[in-house]
Amino acid sequence: MIPLVSGTISRLGRPIASCHYFGPAVPAVSTSHNLHPFISNFPYPSSDNKIQLVQYRYRSNRSQRGLYDGKDVRSGNNLSFSMKSTKRTFKPNVFVKKVYSETLDEMVRFHLTTSALRSIDKMGGLDNYLLSSPHVTSGEGLQVKKRIINRLKFLERAANQQ
Repeated sequence: MIPLVSGTISRLGRPIASCHYFGPAVPAVSTSHNLHPFISNFPYPSSDNKIQLVQYRYRSNRSQRGLYDGKDVRSGNNLSFSMKSTKRTFKPNVFVKKVYSETLDEMVRFHLTTSALRSIDKMGGLDNYLLSSPHVTSGEGLQVKKRIINRLKFLERAANQQ
């Protein structure tokens, strides 16, 4: 059997596309599409005419619910003694817990994983974790992060007025 290389025709007569080729679909040169400093110009090339590839990781709805610290539902196989494999899912170790926020001065209820708890301890508290973690992008974590940012702005304005 001949190995199939990306860009060739499969046995069914359909072309096999490579996942890294964007072809002529990428616009020529444009740098005026910056929306935010943290958002790249994808699919527009940078000023030095090199194509930037941005990888977006799929996150399940379950992991968007709380502070999962990058953990998500995974799939795999159960292997019996006879080596017969059956599909199964590996779920993250999630529980509901109240965590103290120093800025808000209250206990906040979250869906947490054990790795998120360890990361919170390592970063020195819930507020530091929410403000610096790349995994806080939606759900409960983002809501509390916005509350913390607003509270910090309020405290800063109050300090400047005095």
